[in-house]
Amino acid sequence: MIDHLTIKVKDFDREAAFYEAALAPLGYAKGVEFPGAVQFVSEDGSSVWVSRTDGDVQPMHVAFTGDEDAIAAFHAAALAAGGTDNGAPGPRPNYGPTYYAAFAHDPEGNNIEACRH
Repeated sequence: MIDHLTIKVKDFDREAAFYEAALAPLGYAKGVEFPGAVQFVSEDGSSVWVSRTDGDVQPMHVAFTGDEDAIAAFHAAALAAGGTDNGAPGPRPNYGPTYYAAFAHDPEGNNIEACRH
């Protein structure tokens, strides 16, 4: 089980606002905040940190879980917060017979997914 992970970003304020909006429908709330870093904590206690870096940023793929309503709300919130569509909510039978997901790129190109199996 993963306790926490960190997503490194260049534009901290923009990305922190994006993740606060996009992760809220999946049960994440803002936790600890430091200059250039913010934690979003899930209902089960796991967390995602968004942290500013001056170094190179390589886009990553992160998937979160939720039910179909939360997945749809995540996708809508991600797009409203400045993300770009990378796959509308719906079944993904090529990933598995019960796989349902939505995808968005955050403003810096990270591929953020919400899914259920």
